[in-house]
Amino acid sequence: IKIMILPRTPSILSSTITSVALLQQDMASARTASPIHADIHRLLQQPQPQAQAQTPPREELYQILPSPEILSRLQSLASDYPDFATLTTTQEWFGLPRAGSSRDCPHDAAYPSANGDGCNNYVLILQDKEAHPDDSDVQSPLLRPPADGEYYLSLEGGWWKDESKFDDLDGNERSGWKYLPDVFLSGSVHGDERVGPTSLVEMSELLLESARCESLPRRRFRPSGYYEGLDDRDGGGGGSDGGADDRGEEKEDVLRWKNEVVAAQTCRRSLADRGIPDPFRRWLARLVSTRRTVVIPTANALGYARNERTEDGIDPNRDFPFDVLPKNRDECMQTVAGRSINELFRSHLFPIGLTFHGGMEVVAYEWGAPTYLNFDAPDALAQETIAGAYSRYANGFPGHQAYDYGTMNDKVYYVRGGMEDWAFAGSWDPDRVVECAPTTFGGNFPPEKTRYNNSTLRAFNMLVETSDVKNPPRDSLGKRSQPLISGSGDENGHVARNIRLALLAMDIVEPYVSIHGVEDLQFEDDDVIPSMNMRRYDGGSYFENSRMVWVPQNRKTYRIIWTVGGAFDIDFTEVLFGPWDALPENLADDKDGVYPSTTTLKTLASSQFSIASPANIDNHHRGRS
Repeated sequence: IKIMILPRTPSILSSTITSVALLQQDMASARTASPIHADIHRLLQQPQPQAQAQTPPREELYQILPSPEILSRLQSLASDYPDFATLTTTQEWFGLPRAGSSRDCPHDAAYPSANGDGCNNYVLILQDKEAHPDDSDVQSPLLRPPADGEYYLSLEGGWWKDESKFDDLDGNERSGWKYLPDVFLSGSVHGDERVGPTSLVEMSELLLESARCESLPRRRFRPSGYYEGLDDRDGGGGGSDGGADDRGEEKEDVLRWKNEVVAAQTCRRSLADRGIPDPFRRWLARLVSTRRTVVIPTANALGYARNERTEDGIDPNRDFPFDVLPKNRDECMQTVAGRSINELFRSHLFPIGLTFHGGMEVVAYEWGAPTYLNFDAPDALAQETIAGAYSRYANGFPGHQAYDYGTMNDKVYYVRGGMEDWAFAGSWDPDRVVECAPTTFGGNFPPEKTRYNNSTLRAFNMLVETSDVKNPPRDSLGKRSQPLISGSGDENGHVARNIRLALLAMDIVEPYVSIHGVEDLQFEDDDVIPSMNMRRYDGGSYFENSRMVWVPQNRKTYRIIWTVGGAFDIDFTEVLFGPWDALPENLADDKDGVYPSTTTLKTLASSQFSIASPANIDNHHRGRS
């Protein structure tokens, strides 16, 4: 019997977390299925020549990054991890102006499209572009390099070729938003509060390196018949299309496969040596492959470059159209920082967001507006639960307690025009929203830019006051060793703990199931593999690309072990199972790629399929069976 594991959550709106195990009695067809992933693990254990790690060695202590170094690091991430990272600016993406003068941000000359005076506002998008290529974030002609979009689309099986599905600039929708939940992370709205940008750059590097490493070796590059000679000392492929041509030279596909095996070995060792063992690597890779994370490290790019709180004298965190008096409608959307964040929220659906500040140490949530000074916000219990989890995972370190948490009105202070309340309630509390009419940058700000539908602004967008000192000393920032362990020793610090806090925000944006094993086979890899397009791949179906596990046919019961993530309380979890042959050949919709298709859902709801609840739930890890 073979079991195919389909772990991805069907919809970001789904309230039921399911994982599908499909069984087939036809062992003849089972023999033709893809080998189980344990074969790849065996290959990775074979001796291989050393390869150079991609990420350069870095000093053990974190240090606050200046603007030129942030740009250099962002460019390196986009260049080193093109399948997972896209770098752009709000100027080229949304046509926004630059704040500042010719004396500001000379380092921006290193960015290809930089022209004119002032500072660029950089945005790094973390997304698995091979698994989810149909997305305007990574395909827009405004983004560099222009060929990327068509390259990733070319990996699809054909349904995307209807041009009406991907002409995004002319008002036609792409469908990438259907598959991934969005996460918003802002490093510095106030330019003199320095911890956030460094934390987000360091976090992004950890995520991208882990996602790339976990994707290797990419199964679609495995040469036909290569596993037949797996036990040979050279790891080479037996069989007629094994490893060499008539002149004894290795074929290109075999060499590429071997190179990816070497790269996989090397990066796994490198990450483990730096305190990121297999489970953490798999978790980080999952966060990249199953989310779209929009990182704006220095929203107030001018203020950060000048080490000043404001953007040319205007406070960006008073610049949003929430709880602003109507007579003051010219006092919002005055800054490029505010307009950049406004455009990102208008073009995405962020359930979760963080904005990093400094000057105290607290995680704060709604409300933070004078109108609601003595009121609890809707979802107050959920916000308190999440903020408490942020505090615990960030933890404290010598001289610094774990973050206090509570409402902004109680723990910080209230403001008019604050970003957090705007992002939380702008769509469902329209009486507090004004249409902005700023006069900065020549005026003529389109008023429709601050008219919002009932969905855009409903985020749990929390304020993280990272440190009492806005630019803390280096010896308080933490160490690179064991970056994901929530310790309270000197390895922790202002940067280290906020890397973890931001990762937790990514994790909880959507619940998920992770299948850990079947019977006595414990998976060496996660059930989500980066760079694997689960809807279609080069014309292949789920059956050709999904992971298979073979178990004895004569067993009456089969034990599947799974855990649930992305949530703090699990009401129930279950496995759906039924005959393999009952399902359609392609589980996604043939026209728009939506997974699962309506046909698939109807089949799963039929009498041919049954539900199994956990037989033994681990009380310490609810949802494990």
